[in-house]
This record gives sequence, structure tokens and C-alpha cells, in this order.
Amino acid sequence: MPRILIAECKQEVSTFNPHLSGYEDFAVRRGADLIEYHRTIRNEIGGALSVFDSTPTVVLVPAYSAFFITSGGTLERSAWHRIASEFLDSIRAAPPVDGVYFCMHGAMASQDETDPEGWLLAETRKILGEDIPIVVSLDLHGILTERMIRHSDAIVAYHTYPHVDFFETGQRAARLLLRILAGEARPVTAVVPIPALVRGDQLITATGLFGQSIRIARQVETGPR
Repeated sequence: MPRILIAECKQEVSTFNPHLSGYEDFAVRRGADLIEYHRTIRNEIGGALSVFDSTPTVVLVPAYSAFFITSGGTLERSAWHRIASEFLDSIRAAPPVDGVYFCMHGAMASQDETDPEGWLLAETRKILGEDIPIVVSLDLHGILTERMIRHSDAIVAYHTYPHVDFFETGQRAARLLLRILAGEARPVTAVVPIPALVRGDQLITATGLFGQSIRIARQVETGPR
């Protein structure tokens, strides 16, 4: 029976915001509380749980969740160190697992770490090793870094803006992780930066030009190869 660890560290930061974010701005949940809360919410973890719960052989290992409800300013130094410490301590305390699902954002930033998601992934690899598959879900507007790519097996992002597919994104992440564990998928990530400056209305996926690129990506995702 595959044991799957679930953890979350999620904040969208605007560095132009002059007000620092603090630890008290986060909702923090651990263990069973993480599962009980997210089963009632149509967010990424809620979507992942809907897939895992429908797979009788899966054993859930809930670890830690720190979630900033809205966008905010740069995370204050001591708050970041506390959250990072609690996050990694929960990974260390967890029993051996076969796979990991991390719910993240991609645009988090602290006073002394501009890539918190990549740092947490790199430190998690030191704890769990290179053989445990890690699937990460991100916001469509996340900033993809080399560390994030290097230390995860697959990254799944929202398909919509405005964001209305949190739940479906979690489902896709969970299904992909189960396929990896079953030996049915071996993802490879390639990053191709595209020089583009797109104004806000064209980012709306239902009507804007960016939506055309998303639909092409979805065709690739669901195609036979």
C-alpha cells in the first residue's frame, strides 16, 4: 500500500507591498487536522484527497500546512525560519513514505530567501533522498526556479485565470503521483523561457491570448504521448 505524505506551504508575495507578512498571518495545521480541514474545501489538497480517498490502497501521511489566505508583503525573516523549521520537522517526524504531494504557490518570498519553495524542496530531498517521487502543484503565476525543477519529479499548475480550478489541479497532481508510483509514468520537465510582456486582460484564459497557449498545453497533457 503506497504511503503518501501531504504538506503545504503557500503564500503569494508582492515585494512592492511595504508591509511585511508575519507568522500570525498564516493558518497552520498539522497531522489529522490538515486532512479534516481540506476534505471540506475545494482547493488543491481537497482535490488530491478526493483522488487518494477513492484509491483504497493509499495510506495518507498528513504532515504540515501553512497557508496565507490572501496575497501579502514579503515574509518577515523570523516568520520564514519558523515556518521552514516546522515544515521540515514534520517531514523528519513522518514515517517512511513512498511518495509526496506538496501544495505550494511559486511566488513566495522572505527577507532572506527569494525562492522558499525551491529551498524547501531541496531540504526535503536531503531528508527523503532522491528516489521518493515528489509532485508539486503551483499557481499559474508562480516563478519557476531551477531548484524547484531539480528537486521535484513533476510540477502541475492551474489552467485557469481567474483561478477556478484549484480542486481539479490537486486531482491532476494526485493522479500523476499515483501513475508514477505504479510505474506508468516517468515525467521529465523541460523549461523554455518565452520573452513576453502580456497585459492583464490578455491573461484571462477564457478570452485572452494566454488562454490559447494554455489550451495547447492541455492538448499535450492529454494526448497519447
